[in-house]
Amino acid sequence: MEKEKINLFMTLLKLKSYLVSIIDDRSEQYDNFNLSEEYLLRKLPVGKDEIIKILEDHGIYSDNEIAFSEKIILKFREIANEDKRKLNLVNVLKNLEIDARDSILKDAGRSNYILDREKKLNEILDLIFQLATNWALLKELEDNVDDYSILNEENVIRPDEEENLSKLDNSTSKTFDIISDYTKKYIEKLTDYYFTYGGDIALKDFVEELDKTKKTVALKYIELFKRYGLDTQWLSKLS
Repeated sequence: MEKEKINLFMTLLKLKSYLVSIIDDRSEQYDNFNLSEEYLLRKLPVGKDEIIKILEDHGIYSDNEIAFSEKIILKFREIANEDKRKLNLVNVLKNLEIDARDSILKDAGRSNYILDREKKLNEILDLIFQLATNWALLKELEDNVDDYSILNEENVIRPDEEENLSKLDNSTSKTFDIISDYTKKYIEKLTDYYFTYGGDIALKDFVEELDKTKKTVALKYIELFKRYGLDTQWLSKLS
């Protein structure tokens, strides 16, 4: 299960997607984990029992709940966050090929420096995890939107599915906002870390690239506005 811990959120999302494709309506026959266990046995046999136990420990007891609960994705995110917090920071640093050997130095000033550096690095790792989590959620939402959109184009979409499509569009928009917010926070933490802990030269190049990106985006908007005959004067100042 060690390798799968990092992908726990994605594993749970895939499990939900599988159950939704199998179960059409709530039924007593799905008030258990029979389908979930069959899926996990095929996809993740070594971690099957552990994942079922994790679900039960968080108050999830059936395939019905996973397939139909409106709050299940939020619950999955909560589970994944808890699992992530259990990871040892030193192991994470090793996985990222960051040398943490000097963290055992006994000098008080050096130790405080290291502790502060590890704290800030941990904050960056947390933001990266949140970004990955929300990107995974966005993928799930967009896959669902695509499925409903196909039904809509073929004029075979049911009223309840059309309502779900509208909700998914709204959720997708909110997720884009969340990802943008986390990205801004990540860049803020990144620039602070680079400047403080020896990456100031790389930071200068990074900031210059950000400026190029800003101008590129402004030009894209100008082209888009021109295409639809909209005013581009205020955008021209950005480019």
